[in-house]
Amino acid sequence: MTFQKIILACNSSHPQAAQTAQQLADFLRAKNYTATILADYHALTPDNKADLCISLGGDGTTLRCARYAAPLHIPLLAVNCGHLGFLSACDSVDALALLTQILEGNYEIHHRWLLEVDILRAGKPIVKSALGFNDCVIKTIQPRAFTLRAMRDGAFFKQFYGDGVIISTPTGSTAYSLSAGGPIVEPQLDVWTLTSICPHSLADRPLLLSAQTQLTFVPVFKNRIDTAAVSLDGQENFMLQNEDCVQVRRAACEAQLITPKGFDFFGRLRQKLEWGKR
Repeated sequence: MTFQKIILACNSSHPQAAQTAQQLADFLRAKNYTATILADYHALTPDNKADLCISLGGDGTTLRCARYAAPLHIPLLAVNCGHLGFLSACDSVDALALLTQILEGNYEIHHRWLLEVDILRAGKPIVKSALGFNDCVIKTIQPRAFTLRAMRDGAFFKQFYGDGVIISTPTGSTAYSLSAGGPIVEPQLDVWTLTSICPHSLADRPLLLSAQTQLTFVPVFKNRIDTAAVSLDGQENFMLQNEDCVQVRRAACEAQLITPKGFDFFGRLRQKLEWGKR
């Protein structure tokens, strides 16, 4: 794969991100690559398509870039300039060395699928084909439990009662779902993880379902003033009314994450989340 046109999507609120973006851009231009620094993720459009996108910031920056880059089939190199950097290929201090390896062809591409969400009100879409990389969260706004009717390929299969539910991709299993008691899922698996948020039931446990199924959730409120929200990756948020319909399916597009050769998912768990430590 040849990377001639390269976009550097920079979170300008991180001083280190802006500094590293300029350093990488200067390096690329000196080697006759086309390098463009973007501070606005919305600029990742078909009219501004590139061979490679480098995200510079924290995991939030990676999530935003993944949602924009995946439909355009642009490989993504995530450089951590934030705190955790679980999704990143490297930290900012190693960015130049890793980019040099990538330009020499020494890298791996890991395909991570996204989820796609439609929200219907009175049978008509109010949100069409919104994407999530980590998860779709349906959560109450008021500090009280509500009911979520859940359907699998159109057939009723479960009712949730609590503060809401997290529908996560395998990539998102180590994010909000993990904090709510969900399992760690290998990224290559083709499953949904459904994790209840503060369930009002001793029998409610996380579920793994085939990602080839379409999931539908309908909120039911006892009080007319109650509301809930849909949140994609904790960044894109939409308000729900009683009897709205939230449809979740596997997206047709995939994120292409670039890493050094020999990337080890479980090694990342040990390094970033201190998995296995006593």
